[in-house]
Amino acid sequence: MAWRFRKSKNIGPFRATVSNKGVGTSFGFLGFRFGVSPDGRKYWSFGIPGTGLYYIKYYWVWIK
Repeated sequence: MAWRFRKSKNIGPFRATVSNKGVGTSFGFLGFRFGVSPDGRKYWSFGIPGTGLYYIKYYWVWIK
C-alpha cells in the first residue's frame, strides 16, 4: 500500500485538484463532474453527495 496525496480547491462549479501526479481540473454540479486528470485523461463522474461513493468513466477524444 502506498501513500497518496490529494488536495482540492473549489471556485464555484470549478475544481482544481493537486495530487502526486500533477494538477487536474473539473467542472460539475449536483453530483455530476466532467474533467481532465493530471495525466490528460478526460472523464465524467457521478457521485452520491456525503457518502464518498462515486462512479468514474475515463474516455479519449481523438481530434485530427
